[in-house]
Amino acid sequence: MPELYCNAIWDDFYCWPPTPAGQVVSRTCSEIFETLHLQVDAESNGAKAYRVCEEDASWLRGNWTNYTACIVLIREDSIAAPLAVSYILFICSVLSLIALIITLFIFCYFKSLHCQRLKVHQNLVVALIIHSILLILISSPVVTGDEVAPHIYIGWLCKTILSLKMYAAMASINWMFVEGLLLHSRITVSTFQQEAPFKIYYLIGWGLPSVFILTWCLLMSRDLNSSCWKGYGDSNFVWILNGPMLIALSVNTFFLVNIIRILVTKLRASASAETAQVRKAIKATALLFPLLGVTHLLFAINPGDELETTYMITNAVFQSSQGLFLAVLYCFTNSEVQAALRNAYLRSQIQSSTRRSSSNSRTASNVNSEAIAEASCNKKLLSKKCILPLHDCQETENSVTSEDNSREKSDHNRPFVG
Repeated sequence: MPELYCNAIWDDFYCWPPTPAGQVVSRTCSEIFETLHLQVDAESNGAKAYRVCEEDASWLRGNWTNYTACIVLIREDSIAAPLAVSYILFICSVLSLIALIITLFIFCYFKSLHCQRLKVHQNLVVALIIHSILLILISSPVVTGDEVAPHIYIGWLCKTILSLKMYAAMASINWMFVEGLLLHSRITVSTFQQEAPFKIYYLIGWGLPSVFILTWCLLMSRDLNSSCWKGYGDSNFVWILNGPMLIALSVNTFFLVNIIRILVTKLRASASAETAQVRKAIKATALLFPLLGVTHLLFAINPGDELETTYMITNAVFQSSQGLFLAVLYCFTNSEVQAALRNAYLRSQIQSSTRRSSSNSRTASNVNSEAIAEASCNKKLLSKKCILPLHDCQETENSVTSEDNSREKSDHNRPFVG
């Protein structure tokens, strides 16, 4: 480069290269939009965006780029799809977060529900809560505006949020794998006859994801210098995260198939009707699908081209509503949870009724005591002894004294009759 030049700069859409002072650098709209995965009209006619490097080696108007010729080429559906995905992620994640917080409270508060499988449920719920919070943070700039979510302009903070989101996604899938491992071992081989090895579970659920995420972050920091690691999905390093998750989901799929096979075998051995057997098998499959994360495996590969919009929206729905499905299927509609809530409600009603009855009995006792005290006072006024409160006694004695004085005055003014 010559002695005077404008530095390379990122304008939130494209990374513009260093440019000699007094020159104009341009790029075709197709080249720019390709990096953003935006679709443009076929007849672009070589339209370009450009930046101007002034003679003093500073970019014209700071971080301004002229995209006028490119804006008219953007297809409406290429903008509508990412916008719809952001709103779906935000709304479904908020609903999932609310449902998961209620679920975690129920699981922790009611001691009658505690068991080994519930501990695994609790860890899975915590991972999904973290994932929902981070999805809300990531989608909020589009939904609420950049002013409300300034973290997208702070490089290290944006990368940290993205890394934590990837960690939470990987941890939730690993805890789904633990769910499948525990359930499969209970139903089939009974590997863990007594206590489940929760140290191993914690290592799988929280430990392994941290190792993969730290490795991924180090490689991304070394080789990808884009803002907030944009374009990380196109890098081969993404398989450091996707590979273990696909393996865990594939093993869970095997667990699911084997569990359903055993269930169907046991149903056939029973005397129930064929339709009832099919209904139970379908219900079990529907319950285990979201728990074991098999829905993630259905959308592991982006088909691209015409199906990409459908893939993005469907994947956003399943990714952000995973926690909501889990809360509804394994908490709100669970018979044991409903029984615990019903018992808690009945206990509160009984305690409230007991407090009201005891309060009424105390009130009645106080009324009876006052009545007895007043009757006793009336009797003892003759002997100048009163057990009523002081102000009541004074009022009574004053009234008696005034009656006596008036009686004496009337006797004194009465004419003598001989």
